[in-house]
Amino acid sequence: MPSFIYSRCMRFFSALLIGGVAVSLCLSSFAQTSDSGTQAAQQPTGQTSAGAAAQAPGAPLKLENLPPDPHTPTPEELAARQAEQQRAQIVRVAAAQANWGPKTSAPGMALAMKEMARTKTASGTQITYRLMGTGFPAGATLTLLRWPLNQNVTPVMDGIVLDASGMAVCAAPPANAGTEAPAATAPSAIACAKTMQVNAPVEVTTKAAKGEAVRVALAGADKKSGAAASAVPFPLAAENKGCKLQVLLGSKDAELVLIEGDGLKQGEAFTMGSETFGVKGTLVAKPDAQGHLVTALTPYMQGHDSGDTVIFYQSDTCTPTVSFHWGNGSYKAE
Repeated sequence: MPSFIYSRCMRFFSALLIGGVAVSLCLSSFAQTSDSGTQAAQQPTGQTSAGAAAQAPGAPLKLENLPPDPHTPTPEELAARQAEQQRAQIVRVAAAQANWGPKTSAPGMALAMKEMARTKTASGTQITYRLMGTGFPAGATLTLLRWPLNQNVTPVMDGIVLDASGMAVCAAPPANAGTEAPAATAPSAIACAKTMQVNAPVEVTTKAAKGEAVRVALAGADKKSGAAASAVPFPLAAENKGCKLQVLLGSKDAELVLIEGDGLKQGEAFTMGSETFGVKGTLVAKPDAQGHLVTALTPYMQGHDSGDTVIFYQSDTCTPTVSFHWGNGSYKAE
């Protein structure tokens, strides 16, 4: 069975990314494992690992057989290497966020977030969700995971089961609870029975900024089953003639954003790009057969700590345009 994303959490990049980098995303499922990991190459029999020709016993060492001196990277090479590493990290984070949901979930399993209430507070609107699951093994004990912006995927509560209606509720603790030593690698999640009544619905309460997705998941104890879901309580979106553009925060202060399009026509000629401080850039993405596309952008520009970016899509069918603010201190819960 494919492995559900559980411990493969990625630390969010901390360096300030400058230059308006746009990346296209490969939307492969994070519910699949890869067997293409890097492996050490094996040396053929009779060859030295240093690359020099094998010498007969007692043969004089020849200078031309010595390995080359190690190259010391120049400052330019180091900068280029760092930029490429940052770009790769952006792609990994953005692709994981774009895939969060059905693509992340194990086959046959699904999770939905049901909004229950919104309450205005001095620090923002508090939103409450309950979780509904389908396709999970009967009686499976589950762990609630959260993925807040600028953080790793984190287990927050275990001891959860689905009731007859599919709602996530707190299960009664096992009879031998507390008699076994916890495993050294066990996730640091609180048992729900310590803070909740048995059979009480599990609720996720949170606050969010415009364009922020609330990402949750329920994972099985085998770490091979589970489902993920997300909700955007305050969409940052625009529509035109049935076409929709939406901006999702990939980080606080919009260091990274995802740009999603829906209702678009596959194969239609179009132009899609961004504009910041009068500088235009092209966004490379194509709608799929369902009219959906997704790409990512780091809007920061050198010499500016904050600003506004406009995302536009232009075709003969529609011309949706959406803008967002980014920069130091721009993150604010609604």
